[in-house]
Amino acid sequence: MFHLESMMSRCGLRAKVVDGWEGSVPVPLTSVSVHTKLLNFTVHVTVVQTYVNKEEAPIECEYVFPIEEEAAVVDFKAELEGRELKSQIKEREEAKKDYDAAVDEGRTGFLVDSTRDDMLDIQVGHLSPGAGCKISLSYIYEAPLENGKTRLTVPTTISPKYIPFTEGSPEAKKIASIPYDFKTPAKLEFILEVCMRSKIEEVTSPSHKLTTEGGSASNQYGFYASTSKFESTTAEMDRDIVVLIKCEDPNKSIVFVEESEDTKMLMVSMVPKLELKTQPELDVVFLIDCSGSMSGSSIKLAKEAINYLLHSLPPSVYFNIVRFGSRHVKLFKESKPYADKSLTEAKKAMAKLEADLGGTEILRPLTELLTENTKAPRRIFVLTDGSVSNSAECIRISKKHNEKNRVFTLGIGSAADRHLVKGLARAGLGTFQFTVEGEVMAPKVLKQLKNCLQPNLQDVKIHWGADEQFGAFDQVPQPLPPLYSGNRLQIFKIFDKKANIPSKISISAVIPSVGESHEETVAVETGVIHGNLLHQMYARKLIQELTENMNVVDENGKVNEAEEKEIKPVIVKTSLKYQLMSKYTSFIAVDSKENKSDQKMVHRDVPSQVPHGFGFGAPAALFCQAAPPMMAMCQMPRLVGGGSGPPPNSRAFSFGASAAAPAPPQGALFGSKPAKKKLARKATASPAPMFDQPADVDFFVDSAMSEDDEDEAEFEEPEAKDNLSQVLKLVSLQRADGSFKKDQQIFSISKLTEADLNKIRGKVSEDRFYSLLVILMLEMMFEENKDCWEMIVDKTRRWLNANPVPVDVNEELSKAIKKSA
Repeated sequence: MFHLESMMSRCGLRAKVVDGWEGSVPVPLTSVSVHTKLLNFTVHVTVVQTYVNKEEAPIECEYVFPIEEEAAVVDFKAELEGRELKSQIKEREEAKKDYDAAVDEGRTGFLVDSTRDDMLDIQVGHLSPGAGCKISLSYIYEAPLENGKTRLTVPTTISPKYIPFTEGSPEAKKIASIPYDFKTPAKLEFILEVCMRSKIEEVTSPSHKLTTEGGSASNQYGFYASTSKFESTTAEMDRDIVVLIKCEDPNKSIVFVEESEDTKMLMVSMVPKLELKTQPELDVVFLIDCSGSMSGSSIKLAKEAINYLLHSLPPSVYFNIVRFGSRHVKLFKESKPYADKSLTEAKKAMAKLEADLGGTEILRPLTELLTENTKAPRRIFVLTDGSVSNSAECIRISKKHNEKNRVFTLGIGSAADRHLVKGLARAGLGTFQFTVEGEVMAPKVLKQLKNCLQPNLQDVKIHWGADEQFGAFDQVPQPLPPLYSGNRLQIFKIFDKKANIPSKISISAVIPSVGESHEETVAVETGVIHGNLLHQMYARKLIQELTENMNVVDENGKVNEAEEKEIKPVIVKTSLKYQLMSKYTSFIAVDSKENKSDQKMVHRDVPSQVPHGFGFGAPAALFCQAAPPMMAMCQMPRLVGGGSGPPPNSRAFSFGASAAAPAPPQGALFGSKPAKKKLARKATASPAPMFDQPADVDFFVDSAMSEDDEDEAEFEEPEAKDNLSQVLKLVSLQRADGSFKKDQQIFSISKLTEADLNKIRGKVSEDRFYSLLVILMLEMMFEENKDCWEMIVDKTRRWLNANPVPVDVNEELSKAIKKSA
């Protein structure tokens, strides 16, 4: 028998509320400052948090804080009442034991654990009344290259996670305990110092307003340096800090050498330049998050992305679209050939895309897609904000099936789950991108699609020179992942200190599908760095690789305990040697001075701020999925700090958690049959059924499509006359084969009349003429938006090569467009 209270405590997204708090005491966290340094592509972040106990009893503060998913936490400092305490890395159990013993004895203790790769659990125990302390955390990671710019991200908040009903792991329990507030726990200060080998052309941020100084002149060491700060000094912690740095030569490959006490470390940073033809036959599936947390700006961004993706597919592929939430629904029963009819059906479905499927159950559809038999190699393109607790399971299944599949991801929103988005792509041998409100999405998704459509580069090898050593853990990653043009690949190789370092290294790969090979050579920097930075980055990558390899489950879904027993000592040894946090090690610092107090210590959780734009627009109530026939409605979790609802000017707040949002009107989205017109009614806010419903293979689109239906299938475009909006209107006119149909939008945007154009057209067919006209318009009128239409124009050019237009018509059209513009 199911009990409502039991279900409410287990399923969905939950907020933890400490008894007797709820606005009755001040948050002990008083300030957070972030000092970030970017040296070429290596990021060093120092986060300083200040705590003050304003209560009459000793307190224990706990704060779950985000970091970059691939970061290595390399330093931890604790300052108590002006005294700096010594910190060290210990095995997790030992560190916890020392912390508990200190707190029990009335001494202040500091413990930093890793909840998962992108979350730290910070505990400050037995802080005396009136006492203050500062903790300083430093972590390092490699900044990716995105469309020619270095993208730096500093996470500041953790989005609430959907917790599946069956999920009971320690990680899920910790995530479930995180409290949330609409208010920021403390004001955030931010300073960014950039140091580059080439001139810094631009420092911008889609997430925050910045002021920047310097960058145009080199210093005495030949580096270009700039400093950026928040324009308003401080900011709230409701979104990740995202900064884009544009330099003169961002694609330059380089090899650094670092020397420590007993070893040398080579780090290769390579940006491959590949000119590969699109693989002719692929099965491309777009897996779209339609859970409640995607409400608002995120689902709008997803809609825009899908329009560009659909029109950029080559005619030779199979494709499908799968929407997922508490249940998942396929557009087609199985992937269909890319043709006018299937494209029209997809566009009609996507025009009505909504975040209406409740919770974020991505594991089930992902597993189904990875294990299906397909007619061509499968490429899965995931669009999500990734607000799930079971990301590790998703990463495991992606890795298990990466031999025949590839997974590409796009993280959407102000606090997208970086562990899921990056982990899925890493395990699925694909690539990832992130986008936030205010960024142009088209270049990102089309870059991902280019990667998705490129043929596999196999047998990737790196050649380190004559003194190359061969050991189990000498190189990471091992084996090397696929190469993708324009994506930074970083490889670490450890050498004995006496080994001769080569003057160059080379990478080679073969392309079986076209019978070609690729080789690239990079010169090694002559100067040697002295220190431990690259060694620590190597160690972090090794630990991550060992952990994810260990997490590959067997056929029964269980982790191989014998393998864990073998790998755990290696991770612990590496962590202790290079002083890094890991799954099995923690930072610990303990005060030797005993605090005298007659009162009992109380526990205080520092709340995370609800991410900007998260989940607004969903219903106030959350529904939990239970085993049939039981149904239950979970009330919205209370928020700490006295907050019980959304901020002003927003609609009802929902964590987008555990179940379906309002049921879509019949015929509104695929997954239901079309309603007859005589039964048409306005959509209501009544809850959707709890349980997964079988997808109707015909969904809502009639099998027979007329030209009128095609017109109705177009995306709903805004009235704005900005360039992107007009590009999107033109893109939507393209057919599956690459040709364009005549449409009033062409006349409106080109400012050319049909009569004038007919004089130029002569005897050229309408399809050929208007196809040429549209791509000339895109090339001549929207050059600055080339990243958005490049693949679409390429497809049309290929079609026109088989259906050419006379040169004189091409010239006359170009003159007419130039004159009208």
